[in-house]
Amino acid sequence: MNETRLASLAAAAVVIHTLEGMIPMPVPWMRLGLANIVTLVVLSLFGLGSALMVTVVRVVVGSLIAGQLLGPGFFLALAGGTAATVGMGLLHKAAGGGLSLVGVSLAGAFLHNVAQLAVAGLIYTRHAGVLYLLPVLMGLALPTGLVTGWLAERVVRRLKENGESVNG
Repeated sequence: MNETRLASLAAAAVVIHTLEGMIPMPVPWMRLGLANIVTLVVLSLFGLGSALMVTVVRVVVGSLIAGQLLGPGFFLALAGGTAATVGMGLLHKAAGGGLSLVGVSLAGAFLHNVAQLAVAGLIYTRHAGVLYLLPVLMGLALPTGLVTGWLAERVVRRLKENGESVNG
């Protein structure tokens, strides 16, 4: 039963990721990060391993659908998504669930941007100057991280109110 739920959640993350790629943004590489809502829900209900699986499936399948598999955007998304998910999972576990998903989401937004800029600097531009973009990216990620975490909290609360559980 859990495998079916995780597969459904991974599919939802892929759909959100794909639709989000169609939204015109003021900055070419920017995304709202709405698929991270699913990652946060999975992290909260199923744990880090499952959240990491959903992230990797979302990035791989989403990149395949967009025709960008193994392109620069794929590796940037994989690095950012993996760093964010692992960091959020460790923070969530260390806080014993005492940190809200909004706080976890904000940490994930920060880690996502740092990882992407590190990959961009080390592999694509080979210049540390890309790190000067971090304040700009954090300014853009702050509102989306807040909204993503807030929405994830609402989804988890609704699932728990409706008697949904990991084992049920």
